[in-house]
Amino acid sequence: MEGSRALVLEVQALVCESSYPKRSATGYEKNRLDMLLALLERKLEIPLGHYDVFVNISGGVKVSETAADLAVVAAIISSFKNRPLSKDSIFIGELSLNGEIREVFSLDTRLKEAKMQKFKNAIVPSKPLEDIGL
Repeated sequence: MEGSRALVLEVQALVCESSYPKRSATGYEKNRLDMLLALLERKLEIPLGHYDVFVNISGGVKVSETAADLAVVAAIISSFKNRPLSKDSIFIGELSLNGEIREVFSLDTRLKEAKMQKFKNAIVPSKPLEDIGL
């Protein structure tokens, strides 16, 4: 969100095996990335300890809110498994330390913007989506 306007951002991730693992985040908080990586290891048993993990928010935008957590995790898993995400899907949600996906501020506004930009699938915290047609 920028003010009251929802922005749709592209989150990119690169995960590759390394003898000296590094974590890097451009446009995203490094401490938040470290927490999400620990969460992936603990809750999903994804062994990222021997992998470099690079996260980039396209367009030079800096994300300071937690609504991007789910998108960051999806991008990391996609790179780790070498399976691309659907181009018509959007991921919105905050992740708690126990792995719960939490609703974010102005979810309806974000989903309406996603619909206007022709996204067909929205991966979000449990919530009825009939009102916006996704």
